[in-house]
Amino acid sequence: MVKLYDAARRDAWNASLRPTDLVAFASFDETGAPCDADGRAFTSSSDVTALVFEQLADARRFCETQVETAPHVRFEIYDSAGRVNPPLLVVVNPTRARSLTGDPRSARTRRIIALALILGAFPLFWLDYRRDGLLILPTVLGLNMLVIGGRLLFMNLAVRDVEKERKERLARYEDR
Repeated sequence: MVKLYDAARRDAWNASLRPTDLVAFASFDETGAPCDADGRAFTSSSDVTALVFEQLADARRFCETQVETAPHVRFEIYDSAGRVNPPLLVVVNPTRARSLTGDPRSARTRRIIALALILGAFPLFWLDYRRDGLLILPTVLGLNMLVIGGRLLFMNLAVRDVEKERKERLARYEDR
């Protein structure tokens, strides 16, 4: 366990960690506020700690056990650099797994909504065209639907790229 904020320490909190160490941060799943591994809030910001593990399997096993007993806790496991990169692994209670950003169901839902918005924009353009461009609202709505649909598709691409990078980084730790 490493204390994140220590007034007596002169270097960064992760300076004493080995490059192969892994760090797990516990937080409340709903709010993101830091908590201890048992799901209790810290009394002050100077009490915030993170758990240090030598092996990914040990970190995963510990975090999965803890979220079974405290389902409101979320663990994010990082390499020794800390929160510089996205987490290698996020562990939540299985009942809350759909809330994760990289969840395939969420990506599928965003893709369906995006395609519906994009396809729904064309009838609005057609309606305005049939009225000789006198109706402005259908075109404005259609353009907004195209932009929102495009942004949802772009979000899926970004999430997929981050997830791919995370899996590559995670594979390096699983091989050890």
